[in-house]
Amino acid sequence: MKKIAGLAAAALAGVTLSGCIVVDADVRKSHWDHDDDFGYVLGAEVSTRGPEVMIIAHSNGCTEKQDFAPVVRDRGDDKFAVGFRRIKDDNCKALVPDGRRMSWSFAELGIPRNSRVTLMNPVGR
Repeated sequence: MKKIAGLAAAALAGVTLSGCIVVDADVRKSHWDHDDDFGYVLGAEVSTRGPEVMIIAHSNGCTEKQDFAPVVRDRGDDKFAVGFRRIKDDNCKALVPDGRRMSWSFAELGIPRNSRVTLMNPVGR
């Protein structure tokens, strides 16, 4: 009888614990090279109202705007290419599936108002 009770308890524990989910929320190194490549962003927008450039970056909960170095390239004729390099890793362990939204004004980036701006970072997951 004790064996049956032990087996029932083990089966109940297995069913109870099977609802646990393990999520890998780490930012992988392939998302952000610290060399010449620009890392993937989850989303991006260039807004003429502001004007500003907004990115949504992968985050483990501690990502801040100061963790990125914007790179601006003047393409001539009021056209600029902007890319963002991560300069500080986010080593926190929070689950932030929607990433961290951050924006830079054209003035912060040294881009004249009414300029045409493109993003150098690839967008995707």
